[in-house]
Amino acid sequence: MTKTADNERAIPMPSPTEVERAIRLSYVQMMCGAVFFASTGGMFLVGFAMRLGADDVLLGLINTVPQFFVVFQFVAAALVERGWSRRRLTIAAALVMPLCWLLIAAIPFFQEELGHAGRFAVLMGVMAMAMVANQFAANARGSWLGELIPAARRGRFFGYGAMFGGIVGAIFAIAEGGFLDCVKSGGLLAFTALFFFGSVFGLAGAALNIPQPDCPLPGGGGARPRFLRQLADVTRNRPLVTLAIVHAVLAMGNVAAPFGPAYLLRDVHVSFVGLGIVNLVFVAAWLLSSPFWGRFVDRFGARPILTLGLAMMAPTGLVWLGIPPGEPVLAYCLLPWTNLICGVGAAAMNVAINTMVYKASKPEGRSVQFAAYGVFIGVVSAPMPLAGGLLVSTLQAAGYAVDLRITFYLWIALVGLAAVLSRGLREPHAVTARSLVLGYFPGRLAAQLGANVAAAIGWPALADKFQPGPPPGDDDPPKPGETA
Repeated sequence: MTKTADNERAIPMPSPTEVERAIRLSYVQMMCGAVFFASTGGMFLVGFAMRLGADDVLLGLINTVPQFFVVFQFVAAALVERGWSRRRLTIAAALVMPLCWLLIAAIPFFQEELGHAGRFAVLMGVMAMAMVANQFAANARGSWLGELIPAARRGRFFGYGAMFGGIVGAIFAIAEGGFLDCVKSGGLLAFTALFFFGSVFGLAGAALNIPQPDCPLPGGGGARPRFLRQLADVTRNRPLVTLAIVHAVLAMGNVAAPFGPAYLLRDVHVSFVGLGIVNLVFVAAWLLSSPFWGRFVDRFGARPILTLGLAMMAPTGLVWLGIPPGEPVLAYCLLPWTNLICGVGAAAMNVAINTMVYKASKPEGRSVQFAAYGVFIGVVSAPMPLAGGLLVSTLQAAGYAVDLRITFYLWIALVGLAAVLSRGLREPHAVTARSLVLGYFPGRLAAQLGANVAAAIGWPALADKFQPGPPPGDDDPPKPGETA
């Protein structure tokens, strides 16, 4: 149902009280979403597919085919620009996603009738349906948040959201991994229980959109530009196009996406609960550092934080050189340390991109800009898992002694390239990553250390003098006694 111009103007901007309530509900929503995605994706989806009989190529195909349905973001954007309520569209689409996973949970009951090819056709078909719903929800919700969350608070909002969601997601991932290890005799039915459990939280998260206030579409209630014209305008938005290129190169790292869990579970012989514990270090680093990165993004800009995050992530992939097949002890000893560094870097990357995409887009027609951005990244990254599976299978068939780790080394190169490209992003008033690494952060650390020593020896007047200088280019330097 569309809105008329009069109806659009009748939607008031939410009051500060409504915004605060929406932020709190969004945090709960993110926690429910974390349980949903922890229960239905990642290592559990890979484990489910392998139990169904998937090889490396099929694993890649399962992660590739649904991604092409990202093009439905254009349909969602067109509906939003025609006046459809972003709130109602988000609610409807968000409810469909967990319902799709209930269908996937039912596959074990019909696997004999479906046969080998049929069960994977159903799995990929239903995942494609869930992807379509996800694109509608992501586009409408993303555009809606642009008006719902004040611009000055977006960095902290995404930072705290990642922290709260990460806590809950990590706890449930470990518990659910332990559940699967304990009920191995249940076979595929254990995954059915897991997917059903996650879907309940997915439905709860979708329902939390209902009490949040709608926002008027920017640009007034008059005639809006044609969809194709808005789409053409996106290509002339250089900051958004440059960010999309950086993000697309990073997303090409999906060449390794399904193979990390597959390699550890099948080749290294790590248990589900062991994999959950190893991943917990990554999640803990992510969630503990996200609020700090959010404050840094709000203060110093998203560009330098993005560059720092990617630069931290890239070298961590070298750890796979020391984890050959059949050595779970090495995995348990080495992965926690690199996951710690990678988690901190990934948190910086996530908060920076989520914030910068709003900075680079314009309020008017934001749904179209988000659709173009998301479709471009999705289409570039979609074939990468299949390409990774085919690469490994082809090289092995040719007689080369390679395994899934070759995709991890490609991931290193792509993340490193994204870090280099991110330096070319434009962001007014942002400092440089170099100034933070070589100036502000060491100065901050030295100042804090000096202040602690001065306080310890009972010289408070000296402690007050230890204040770091502002990073070069900072228009709002820290004030005495203020933390960054």
